[in-house]
Amino acid sequence: MKIGDHIKEIRISKGLTQSELSEKSGIAVRTIQRIEKSEVTPSIYSLNAIEKVLAIKLNEVPIGENDGKFEFKIVISNFSNLFVDIKTLFKRNMKTLLVLSMGVFGILFFKDLKSSFIKLSDNSTISVSNTNCDTKNECDIELVKKDFKGKIVWKRIIGGTSYDKAGQVISTNDGSYILVGSTSSFGKGNYDVLVVKVSSDGEILWQKTYGEFLNDYGLRISLVEGNLYQIEASKQICSTFNVSNDCYDQEWLFRIDESGLIK
Repeated sequence: MKIGDHIKEIRISKGLTQSELSEKSGIAVRTIQRIEKSEVTPSIYSLNAIEKVLAIKLNEVPIGENDGKFEFKIVISNFSNLFVDIKTLFKRNMKTLLVLSMGVFGILFFKDLKSSFIKLSDNSTISVSNTNCDTKNECDIELVKKDFKGKIVWKRIIGGTSYDKAGQVISTNDGSYILVGSTSSFGKGNYDVLVVKVSSDGEILWQKTYGEFLNDYGLRISLVEGNLYQIEASKQICSTFNVSNDCYDQEWLFRIDESGLIK
């Protein structure tokens, strides 16, 4: 049953004319006529007003066989009712909105959360994050290993005197760890891709940067074959030598071996 038919049915059962419903709800007679004929979709404000007069919950109207599609719609009757409509919408659909929000959050951030934390075969963990970010121009990368009880085994701070951003860390075939990120402390200028290999004891084995003068960011790393690792990064392309409004980021994929050499 369409909502307009339901309103008409309840109105008649309560012995009200369209004019009386209009007078009691404050909604124009012409609007009520169009709602009951399903010529328009009533706004949340209008539904709320009609609900009070008819003493019903219109959001609980049974869905007919031709109304099976899920529809999430906001119809604002006029600007003065904007905040009333939005408030009512959230009140009625709080659980649905919460589930949708959690789903969107999971889709957008699951990959990044997974990238910053890995569980090892002995149930210990290794994680990478940012630390010492006291100003906009200063930040370090922190690599932390914990045992299966969550106790810190060792902690390594990586970075220089400028801004260094963590990306992802993975374990290697030889029991070490390789992390990828971005650095403005080292390299050829602006930001460069930073890759660091760290031993199982937390000792830095080697550290290399990749990129040119413009902004290059390291995002993720993965073992692709043998001892080759693929770096997922972004490279900034500009029409001039320096960063300008004409710049854009382009996907950049490259591979390195266990020693950091590009292959």
